[in-house]
Formats: sequence, structure tokens, C-alpha cells
Amino acid sequence: MQIDPDLAGEPQSLSAAYITSVLPPLLDRYGLTRDAVLARAGVDPLQLARADTLVPMVDALRLFLVILEQTGDEGLGFEAGRCVQPRSYQVLGYAVLSSASLGEAIQRLLRFEKLAGNLGRSSLTPGDPVQLSWHCPLPGAPARYITEAAITGWVTFARQLLAEPAAPLSVHFRHAAPAQSERYADWFGCPVQFAADFDGVRLAPAMLSLPLTSADPGLNQMMEREAAALLADYDAGTNLTNAVRSHLYRMLADGEPGLETVAGRMGLAARTLQSRLHRQGVSFQELLDGLRRSLAEIYLRDPALGLTDIALLLGFAEQSSFNRAFRRWRGQSPTAFRRQQ
Repeated sequence: MQIDPDLAGEPQSLSAAYITSVLPPLLDRYGLTRDAVLARAGVDPLQLARADTLVPMVDALRLFLVILEQTGDEGLGFEAGRCVQPRSYQVLGYAVLSSASLGEAIQRLLRFEKLAGNLGRSSLTPGDPVQLSWHCPLPGAPARYITEAAITGWVTFARQLLAEPAAPLSVHFRHAAPAQSERYADWFGCPVQFAADFDGVRLAPAMLSLPLTSADPGLNQMMEREAAALLADYDAGTNLTNAVRSHLYRMLADGEPGLETVAGRMGLAARTLQSRLHRQGVSFQELLDGLRRSLAEIYLRDPALGLTDIALLLGFAEQSSFNRAFRRWRGQSPTAFRRQQ
């Protein structure tokens, strides 16, 4: 399973607030325990302790892959989206809550969605009907679950905002229909098309004018300012580490990337890059190790990849070097980890 280099470059991609709000009801639905799932995924609970933390995409993906392995439910993303609450989106959620209408809430979503994560992006196409689309750059199976979680989350959240029940005109997914696909139409309350030409929903134009029960003009202005300030801080703080991780991902299959090589690709002196990363509170080696570990645990769940293949994909010259690194990361061999999965 290959991952889009631009997304691999994101050091932060899904908010801890989303994970910690969705995870308990989702695990209850499947009869799983939080500690066991986190341990199996190799995710430190401290990583989720602060609601304003953004968790690297590869770590969040590993967590939900473990749930998928335990349940075998192709509708995992759909079920996760049904668990969404306003607090799942932190500042973005409260900015949406204070909006005057559904149309204004959607515009807030489009402007500030990065605050909740970087697993994809939304777009709005005016017309009759209006089309709200989701664009996920991940290929293959992960895109299916992320897409279903995002689109189902939109509808779940909208239902909590509107005084009167309302449903989209239709819901669309580009992937093939899963097992038990009838649950989708039953829950959405409208036609659901799989193998469609886009991912998203179609809405009647009048729906955008529907008022929100939580509309608050005073809070509205304050949350707009807060979200705008957080977005500016986010962009300023993550561009450098994004770029480094993206270059690392692209270069891994050609061997272990060095600081000098990556700095050269970025048009910087090695010392300058090292200094700038230090000001961000991270080192070049930490970024490299973190990316390798996360990718390793994803690749080891793919039976089509041998250990030598994985070692080469991660930039190790020999499988033995990969084995030693993995033991350092997880305290067990790659073979033992794969067997557990």
C-alpha cells in the first residue's frame, strides 16, 4: 500500500479531539477496549491526551487499521462518522456551531477544515443541486474508510445543528458497495450511490438557508477570529516539517536520506535546516525514525510485501538493519509483529 507523498509529508493530520471523541462509542459498538486497541496499534495514549494535538496521519491510520483487522467491517468509516460530535472538531466545530445558517457553516468547514486534520479536503460546487465534495489523496482501501468517515461525519454534524430533520438529496461514493450496504440508505434517509463519479453529497439549494439552532452572533465573531488565528499558526508551524517529511518519503526507496541531501533538495544549507528544525522542537533523525516506524507498521500489514521489500521501501540497505531498527522501536522483530496482526 503506497501513500501519497504529500500526505506522508504531513506531520499532523487528524486531531486528537476527533480520535478521542469518536473512539469510545466506536469501540463500544464493536465490543473492543481502548487500551488493547492502542497497544496493538503502537499508539501512545499520551499522544491523544491533549485535544489540540494533531496526530500524524500514519499513526491515525495504523490505529483504525487495527480496528478494521479486529472487526472485518468494510463499513468502519461509515460507523466512525456516525459517532461524530461537535467536540470532535474542537475550534472548527464551535465555529460551525455558532454559524447563522447551514450555508455559512459549510463555508466555515471549507475555510478551516485543516484545523481538524489533513486527510483530504472539501469543495462546494454551486448549482441546483448544490454539490459538496470530498477529495482524498490516499489510494486504495484507506481512502474508502477516510471518505466514508468524512461524508458521514458531515451529515451527523448537520443533524445536530438543524431544528427540523433534513437529509441530502443523495450521497455518493466512488468505491464499490460494501457488504450490508442497505444500512447506508436507511441511515442517510436518501439514495446512496456507490461506484459514483464523485465522493460527497448533493443538497437542495434551499437547504443552505436553513437556520442553525445553535446560532450565536457574539460567539460567531469570536470563533471566526480564533479559527483564523489558529489556522495562521498552523500554517507557519508545520510547513517546514511537512516539507522535510515529504522529501524523506520520496527518497526512502533510494536509500537512507541524509540531512545534507534533503537540505540540498530544499535549497538550504544542512546547518540552516538543522537549526530551523531545532526551533520547531524536532530533529532530522526524529522525523526520519518516526516516518520509518509508522510506514513499517503499515507495510507489515500488507501480506504482499516481504520483509526485504519493506526494508528497501524504508531506505535500509539490508533487512538485518531494518530488523534491528524495528526491535528498537517496538521491542520485537518484524516477523513477530506481523504474526500478531
